[in-house]
Amino acid sequence: MENKYWRSTPIKEFNTEQTMYSLVTDEAKNDLDLEATGFMGASMKYGELFESADDLAKSFNAMGVKEGDNVAILTISMPLVQQCLLSLSKIGATMSWIDLRAKEKDLINYINNGNCKVVVVFEDLLPLIEKIAGDINAERVIVCSPKDYLNPAIRVLANLKDKKEGKNIVIPSDDRFVKFSDFIKEGKHTADVSTADFKIDRPSLIIQSSGSTGKPKQIVHTEHNFNSEVQKMSYLDLPLYKGQTMHVSVPPFIIYGLGNSVYCSLVHTMKAEMTPFVDENTVYNDLGKFDISFAAPLHYRYIYEQLKKLRSDIDQLQKSNNPSDKKILKAKLKELTRVLNGIERAKVFVSGGDKISAEELIEMQQAFDKTIVNGYGNNECLGATIVSPMYANKPGSIGVPMRGVDIKLVNPETGEDAKEGEMGELYVSSDNLFVEYLNNPEETSKIKVTDESGKEWVKSGDLCVIDSEGYVFPKGRNRRLIKKDAFKIAPDTIEEVIISLPFVKECVVVGVDDEKFISVPMAFVELEDNVSIDDVQEAIRKKCEEELPDYEIPTYFEQIDEMLYTGNGKHDFRKLEELGNSIVKERLGTAKVLKK
Repeated sequence: MENKYWRSTPIKEFNTEQTMYSLVTDEAKNDLDLEATGFMGASMKYGELFESADDLAKSFNAMGVKEGDNVAILTISMPLVQQCLLSLSKIGATMSWIDLRAKEKDLINYINNGNCKVVVVFEDLLPLIEKIAGDINAERVIVCSPKDYLNPAIRVLANLKDKKEGKNIVIPSDDRFVKFSDFIKEGKHTADVSTADFKIDRPSLIIQSSGSTGKPKQIVHTEHNFNSEVQKMSYLDLPLYKGQTMHVSVPPFIIYGLGNSVYCSLVHTMKAEMTPFVDENTVYNDLGKFDISFAAPLHYRYIYEQLKKLRSDIDQLQKSNNPSDKKILKAKLKELTRVLNGIERAKVFVSGGDKISAEELIEMQQAFDKTIVNGYGNNECLGATIVSPMYANKPGSIGVPMRGVDIKLVNPETGEDAKEGEMGELYVSSDNLFVEYLNNPEETSKIKVTDESGKEWVKSGDLCVIDSEGYVFPKGRNRRLIKKDAFKIAPDTIEEVIISLPFVKECVVVGVDDEKFISVPMAFVELEDNVSIDDVQEAIRKKCEEELPDYEIPTYFEQIDEMLYTGNGKHDFRKLEELGNSIVKERLGTAKVLKK
C-alpha cells in the first residue's frame, strides 16, 4: 500500500536520531538567505532565525535553564514559536505548549504539574498570568508581543492603534516579569551554548489534548517523535519543497499547528507564513501569499462561501445602472481577481482537525479547481497518521495510512479485531506514539495498549470502516456513539444524510436524554440564509425516513445560527450536547406545566 500511494523515495531523507535544533540547522546550513518566516508583512531569513534562536538559548541558559528543565509556552502563531522550538531543543529543555483557552485553575495545574521553571506568555494573557503569579512556581515570566516582529513603520501604526483602543500592556513591578525583547538581550553577549546530546527517550515536548470530547490532558512526546513524523511526511505526495511557502493557520498549542505545520516547514527549509489570528477568514485573507496551506475545514468553507458571494454580488451589480454601484462593482471584481489568483498559486489545500463530507469536498474542489487533501490524526500520535493521496483522492475518506503507520479496527464491545467491512474503533501504531499523559498513568493505560506480540497501539476513540483498497472512512466517535435502547448509532451517518440537502449548510448530531430513552439523536442544523427550521423540518425528517432506519431518525431537530467550534476548528460536541440537553429539559418541563 505504501509503494502504491506514497513516494518510493522521500523529498528529504535525514537522521531522525538527533535534536530538532541540529536537524533544522543542518538542513538549512547552505540556504541561510531563504526566508523561514512571513508574519504580518515582515519576514525572517533562516540565518536570522538561527542567530535569534542562539541568542535566546544563551538567555535561557544565563538564567539557569538547563537540560531537562521545563518551559511553559502560551502564545499565538508568530516567529517566537520557531525561536522557542530551536533554542530549547539546543539546550535539551522540555517545552510545555499550553492551550491559550485554559481556565485559571487548569493553567495553574499545567504550569505546576510540569514543574515549569519559566513561562513564556503572549502579552494579551499577561493579566491572567499576573493574577495567578502567587500560585505558580515559575521563576521567570517572559512577555512577548507580535509587535516585536513587525516592520518598524507597521509597529508604529500598531502602537497607535493600541493607544487609540486603550490597550496598554504594562509589565508588573514583580522582578520575575520581563519583556521578551529585553530578555533576549540578557544573554546576547554571553558564551555560546553547546548543543545538548540527543537522547531518544528524553521527554522534550508536552502538548495538550483539546478537551473537546473529554478532560484535557498533557501529552508527552520526544524529539525523535517529531523527527519521525516529519520524515513520514516527506514520503507523502504533497509539494513540501525547499523555498515554497506554507500557510500556518493552526495555533502552536495544537499538534497539527506545531508539528505538522511549523516544524515540518523548518525541516523542509520552507517559509512558514504565520498569522496571529485564529478566525475562519485567515486563509482567505492570505490567498496569494502561499503555495500550500495546512488548515481546518472551516477555513476552506469560508473561502467557498466568499467566492460564491462575490460572484453573486458581481452578477447583480453588473445588471445595475446606479452609478454608485459601478464603484462597488470595481472593488468586487478586484477582490475576485485576488482570490482567483491566490487559489491559482496554491498547489494544494490540506485539511485536518475536523471532518469534511464527501459532498462539500467535491463542491469545493470543483469551485477552486484545486485538490483538497483530507488528513486525520491526533495529539497522541503526533498529528497526521492517515492522509488522502493528492493524486488518488477519494471524497468521504480520510485517506490511507502514512508510511510507517499501522492501523487496525477493533470491535469496541468484544475487543476483537473487526472483520473486513465491519465498523470498529481505529487503533494506530507507529514509532512516534506519545510517551505518556504527564503524571497520569491510569489515563495513559486506557489509551496506550500493548498487544500479545508486544506492539504498542493508541486507541483513537474513532469508529471507522476500511474499504477493499485500504481507504479509511470515519463513522463517528466511539465516545459520541449514541446508544438508543438496544441500538448503537454513529452520528456521522445521520449527519451525511441531512447535510446532503441543499438548504443545509452544516449539521452535527449529538445524543441527548429524554423521558423515553437514555440517549436519543438531536440534529443541530445551520441553514442557508433566510431559511427557517419551521419551513424545512418536515423535508429533513422525510429525507431521514427515506435513507435511515427508524431508530436513527433524530428525535429532535434544532436550528442553530452558527455552529459551535472549539478554538482549533473542531465541532464542540460537548457544548452542543449541553445545549441539546438544556433544550430538552426546558421542553419537557414546559410540557409538564401545560399538562397540569
